[in-house]
Amino acid sequence: MLPPFWVIGAPRSGTTFLAKVLDHHPEVFLTNETRVMLLFSRMLNRWVDSRRLLATSRDEIVDSLWNRIPGLIEEVYQDLGAKPRQRWGDKNPQYSDGDQDPEALATIDRLFPESQYVHIVRDPRAVVASILAKGWLGFDEAIKAWRVFVSHARAFGAEVGEERYHEMRFEDLVVEGPKTVGSILRFLGLPEDGAVDDFLLGQERTRDRISYPTGKPGSIGAAAWEGRLDDDQVHTVEAELGDMMGELGYEPTVATS
Repeated sequence: MLPPFWVIGAPRSGTTFLAKVLDHHPEVFLTNETRVMLLFSRMLNRWVDSRRLLATSRDEIVDSLWNRIPGLIEEVYQDLGAKPRQRWGDKNPQYSDGDQDPEALATIDRLFPESQYVHIVRDPRAVVASILAKGWLGFDEAIKAWRVFVSHARAFGAEVGEERYHEMRFEDLVVEGPKTVGSILRFLGLPEDGAVDDFLLGQERTRDRISYPTGKPGSIGAAAWEGRLDDDQVHTVEAELGDMMGELGYEPTVATS
């Protein structure tokens, strides 16, 4: 099988939409949060330390697992439907969770050293608003989650280099879908395909998966959080995350009372 690739990003950053886009390519087989790599990451990095789970011949068994698990995972993906000439992998924000699973990306890279990673980022104001709407975390926790996921993925990307790490913005995917996806496909070594273009065109027409209008200069992403965060919350997000927002091209907004 060809080397895998992995779609990562903070929760509510557009990973699901991006995965749907890429999975329309005939040379891609991308699962949606099987989280299979978390299973093996925790086993190889945590569970093997328990004497209740593994007692004698620990080193030999662990070495054997590291060597054999890549082939097992490939067989699992074949069972799921991946074909030999498809780029395969999983979309899962939790792979970049630097708090709960800080070893996950490094484990993936050790098991599959030719892996590539597509990291999608989104305006943290929109992410925080969306997480709050879902009821997953509190306000302060949502801010922390964005920083943890994004900073962990970017630090990992700096380690593996631009040939294996591609960073893009959700807002660009919405506004310039074909151009943005084209750059991802080139990164993955895949040709452009009409099925992907047709899917993007359908999304453009219906906005089924897009939560805000686009097209006006300066308004990209605004409707995803304006009216959903109050002025104090907006100021807090910008104060807490302003350094990273600037690096990613997100301008602070002066909230009005």
